[in-house]
Amino acid sequence: MVLPISNPTKSFWIEEASSALRDFRSTKDLPKETDYTENDAQKPRILMLEARDICGSATGRNGGQLRPHAYSRYPAWSARFGPDGAMGLIKHEMAHLLAFQDLLAEEDIAEEVCFRLGETFDAAMSDEAWARLKGAYEAMKKDHGQDNEVVRVCRLIEDTKAAEEFTQMKACLGAVVHPAGQVWPYKFVHALLRIVLKAGNLNLQAHTPAESVSERDDSGWITVKTGRRDVRTKTVVHATNRWASHLLPEFGNLIFGSRATLASIKAPEGFIKHTGAQHWDSIVNNYHLQLPPPYNSIIVGGARSLLVHSPQDCSPNDEEDKQFDGASEFFQSWPELDVVGWPGNYPAELAKNVDEGGCWSGVESMSIDAFPFVGDIPNRDGHFVTAGFSGHGMPRILLSTAHITPLILDALNIKYTAPSLVAPYPPLPKPFQATAERISSLQKINSAAIFEKNSKDCLESAKKPFCNKLPGRPKS
Repeated sequence: MVLPISNPTKSFWIEEASSALRDFRSTKDLPKETDYTENDAQKPRILMLEARDICGSATGRNGGQLRPHAYSRYPAWSARFGPDGAMGLIKHEMAHLLAFQDLLAEEDIAEEVCFRLGETFDAAMSDEAWARLKGAYEAMKKDHGQDNEVVRVCRLIEDTKAAEEFTQMKACLGAVVHPAGQVWPYKFVHALLRIVLKAGNLNLQAHTPAESVSERDDSGWITVKTGRRDVRTKTVVHATNRWASHLLPEFGNLIFGSRATLASIKAPEGFIKHTGAQHWDSIVNNYHLQLPPPYNSIIVGGARSLLVHSPQDCSPNDEEDKQFDGASEFFQSWPELDVVGWPGNYPAELAKNVDEGGCWSGVESMSIDAFPFVGDIPNRDGHFVTAGFSGHGMPRILLSTAHITPLILDALNIKYTAPSLVAPYPPLPKPFQATAERISSLQKINSAAIFEKNSKDCLESAKKPFCNKLPGRPKS
């Protein structure tokens, strides 16, 4: 049985938000049953169980960037799915920018969740990185032409001085720029939950892990067992990401835990102009954004030049109750060493004490084929899944949910009209679909060999000069 640990490191996102929903329980006792019944007047009842505090896992611990893979994965995706398949995946991610904007405007919570659209960059910090980043953009442009809607909004900055000025990254050789956004992910989820709770058909229960789920019985009921009581339901949605295999053993070789680290750094108001990432090779990177007033903190993550020296501490690994050795020192050195124009009289300090949310670790999922599993679960009537987002859920989950919701309502025989907000957006990409064929084929993969190769690749990066200036710092 695999469940998240009970005492993870404290995340800035969670601690600073101080949400009233953190340990919320709608009712003292769990209901005996949930879902739509004939007496509910077509109003389904929803029971949401959280193993720990509400949104206390990956979404409450991630980087906050709403950052599509606008071009960087194009060569790999094109090799697997062809040029059109790769572009379809990119457009699905890019569509999340307007989807977030529309949803947050509709619910009037954009300012509350610190939402902003703008441009992001991939900064090449080595010749190796520049060849890879520029090559990915050029490959997409060659296949789809300059007038393609995605190619049109991406651009290269090839002049070193201009790249350094735009990215604010010292020693940047060049950059690829494209549209992106940022959001306070924890506040976003809590705001939506608050709205749904007010509507009256959600029962939200913190600290209530599901211990097991049954198959549907002859009467159409599924039993969810918890330590508090058993609950009967007609449908179950496994929105459990890394933890899917706890209740779904068939995902045991498909989704794993991968531990990462981030920090929150004090910064002058409005200092960082764009979200972005630094790249030294295909593994070693940092990424960052700055929050608006009154917070002003820079959220910075990655630290891969440090972490590649001990790959076993990252994947597969669920130890989010532990800090990475040297991580807080690494992040506090980052502004002065890497950021152009960092004021010499402004101390590069954590926004909170190390163990109070200033620096934290978190477990993201790692899908065996790098794509999530979304849809109805084969051979499990009434069960649905949305999991395995591989640290890239921000530009994938919202519209994946738009796909899965009608499946659930259809399973309950509930009449509905799809909201106009979801109409313009592309369908769920085929590589996301949780088909029996996909699951069966992936179960045959030697996952141990994949982790062994990943470890070897990390250790090869660890030998490179940019990973060997103590304490694991890239050369600036």
